[in-house]
Amino acid sequence: MHDAPQPARGEQREHERIMAALADTGFALPGNVVTRSLPCGKSGCRCKADPPQLHGPYHQWTRKIDGKTVTRWLSAEETDRYEPWFANARRLRQLLTELEGLSLRIAERNEGWEPQQPPTGRRSRTSAPSTAQRARRSTKT
Repeated sequence: MHDAPQPARGEQREHERIMAALADTGFALPGNVVTRSLPCGKSGCRCKADPPQLHGPYHQWTRKIDGKTVTRWLSAEETDRYEPWFANARRLRQLLTELEGLSLRIAERNEGWEPQQPPTGRRSRTSAPSTAQRARRSTKT
């Protein structure tokens, strides 16, 4: 059985800081909220004037569920009420990225690997397609 990698003293303190911040984070909602003002389809509406007076603001919450983008429109009150939860989700992603970067540095030192870029918390657009994506592609041909 192999011994687990041992972090240096500073790395242990960094780990403790990250873990304390994770423990202090409250409820979290994933995704992004975008506030938009939009034109309608009616001719002669104020949104078609020069300058246009668009309708809104509308608050659009977008997130992924089972690999599909899902959107929900929020009222201004809902947006205000849940903004701390959206901020918590952003903070959790940031903390997870920090923890992964710390872990990568420790593993690289422990194994003698060449250092690589730390994870960014985002998937590369050039990553391999998912099983569902490959299946959809094969049914189209």
